[in-house]
Amino acid sequence: MKIFPVTAAVAALLASAFAGATDNSAEQKQGGSGNTTYAEQFMPGATGNSLRQEQDGIYNAADASQRDESDSSIKQVQKGALNRASALQFGGSGNSSEVHQAGALNEAVSLQAATKGTRANVGQRGFNNSAEINQIVGMGNTAVIEQRGLAHSATVGQTGSFHAEAIVDQEGSDNDARTAHTGIGHFSSTAQRGSFNRASTDQENYAQESDIAQSGFANEAAVIQEDWYNRAVVTQDGFFNGATVMQSGAFGMGGSHLTVISQSGGLNQATIIQGGFSSTAIVTQSGNGNSVSLVH
Repeated sequence: MKIFPVTAAVAALLASAFAGATDNSAEQKQGGSGNTTYAEQFMPGATGNSLRQEQDGIYNAADASQRDESDSSIKQVQKGALNRASALQFGGSGNSSEVHQAGALNEAVSLQAATKGTRANVGQRGFNNSAEINQIVGMGNTAVIEQRGLAHSATVGQTGSFHAEAIVDQEGSDNDARTAHTGIGHFSSTAQRGSFNRASTDQENYAQESDIAQSGFANEAAVIQEDWYNRAVVTQDGFFNGATVMQSGAFGMGGSHLTVISQSGGLNQATIIQGGFSSTAIVTQSGNGNSVSLVH
């Protein structure tokens, strides 16, 4: 799974101009096409700084970074098409990053590394937008992607994160959502509505939990969680349903499994494989081509 692409945008973030101080704010606005804006705030121990970037048009790029700060924020707003927003927050605690994009073929990438209690939020409206949030080596961080419109894609990666949460909410056509965690105290939730739904959640060791809810058309969901307090709930509505949950535990120590899958109309199927220790699996299926496979 793609986690964080190394792009020229990130290099630009690290080379951009400084604006560092406590309770400092910087605001940039651009209209038209082909614009690029960079801003960086960097002062170890600084608090309450804010960066705001607004762009309206096409082929615009906004890059922002904050390093070693606390309770600081980045907000990026773009309207139009083929725009790109990239935000980096490194170090510190209590920071937030927000990207709001409206239009088509826009891209948002947010990276938070070595942070505590931070939140990354991407909201997109329109057509064929993509969002990616990566949180690396942190504690108590939250990643939220909300997309409305058609043909969007969303990816969340949380690596080396303790007590992290990831939430993806999509609506429209050609949905796609992926989440990957490693490390301690996970939670994940994906909600999709109509058309070519897909969703995948991969969480590894310790207190995983996952919740995927899908609605109409070519549903599909997979949850794979490794050892310890597993739990997975998948709810699908119609039509090409599917669902696969694999939860483990044994030599990598326990899995306290539980799986609840509820499917409704369509070419249902469900596969549940749970490894060692406390298993429970509940599957409810309704109309059409039902099929269940259980291995405990």
